[in-house]
Amino acid sequence: MHHPLIALIALLSLLILPSSALYIEAPDYDSGIASAGVKEAINGRYGDVIFATDTGISVYTENGTWYSVNPSYPGETAYGLLAPLNTVVTAIALDAEGHLWVGYPNGLQIGDGTGYREIQDQQFLKNRNINCMVRWGDEMWIATGRAGLHRCHGDDWTWYKPAGPEGLGCYTVVSMVVDAASDALVIGSENDGIRVLRNRTGEVRFEEVTCRGDPLRGIAEVRVDPFGGVYLFNRTTVLRYTPDAGVTPVLGAGDLSTFPVVISDIAATPTGMLFIASDNGIYGWNSSGVALHITSGDGLRSNIVKRLFVDADGRCWFIVPGNVGYIPPMAGPATLDLSAVPVQTPEVAGTVSGSAPAPEGTPGEPAGMLEEMWASFEAWIRAAIPG
Repeated sequence: MHHPLIALIALLSLLILPSSALYIEAPDYDSGIASAGVKEAINGRYGDVIFATDTGISVYTENGTWYSVNPSYPGETAYGLLAPLNTVVTAIALDAEGHLWVGYPNGLQIGDGTGYREIQDQQFLKNRNINCMVRWGDEMWIATGRAGLHRCHGDDWTWYKPAGPEGLGCYTVVSMVVDAASDALVIGSENDGIRVLRNRTGEVRFEEVTCRGDPLRGIAEVRVDPFGGVYLFNRTTVLRYTPDAGVTPVLGAGDLSTFPVVISDIAATPTGMLFIASDNGIYGWNSSGVALHITSGDGLRSNIVKRLFVDADGRCWFIVPGNVGYIPPMAGPATLDLSAVPVQTPEVAGTVSGSAPAPEGTPGEPAGMLEEMWASFEAWIRAAIPG
């Protein structure tokens, strides 16, 4: 008897590449988001929301329309004429002047309001694979591959080595946020815990964040808290950290459900609600506990929620396999009206330029990608084969 996964792959191949299809119409990138493979989302400077996806950059404008650009479809944006370096966009950020910075697996593009300059030289980037970026005052901080951190201030670039004298101690930085209350940079790494840099104007000295004296080795992700401080989390635990008070527990996966759930992302709202993405839908957490639980029965296309982002208008965007939507700003517990976003079907005929190369590695260090690949594969299998 054939394995059901093999049968499913065979069926998908027939659906994706029908023998009678000679031409496939290109997707309309003006009617929806380019892809549900969202890597990051940020608030733009014009009331818009900018999405970095695995099929380019998509912008949801203030008036509710969409436009997208990628290597096959370059074009004019509100941030200048952009021809992306790569189909896959790994990170996006706005600098102090409102110019767009775009990161890829093979380099960086920096906008100037009209066009973009490319940064691919090792003089500036010791590894071209951009993990994440954040603006801190008038500086940009960029994490690349397994090469630690880069700092850009005007035309000056500084590299902070993972094992350098500043005490970074992190090879693969995967998330960074600035705590607005303390003006400190908090850094999450894949395998080396959490670091904080309290002062960017004097001597740079990274400090390890600990809980009861123990390093937070199993915590990689950091998210901003609009009330000050930052959230730290992994698949089972959410913590809160402030440079003055240290680390305090917020919740564990067992507080969300008696049935085991896996936490994939969190997003704090200005109203005090903490949204939690999981493999059992979206939970809303407040000071009293679970105040909301949104599942496929409420309109989600899948209970496996991968990413969340609360925009400047209070919408909570969610990413599930193959779909994107948002929860509108909630006036009360009964106000729940999920909105779906059109997701484009990529064209499969012809050759698409700008395919993603394998991420670069730092000599002497293992790639460290097996766990991430396996987790993505597990999520895909669970979405594809019910039960």
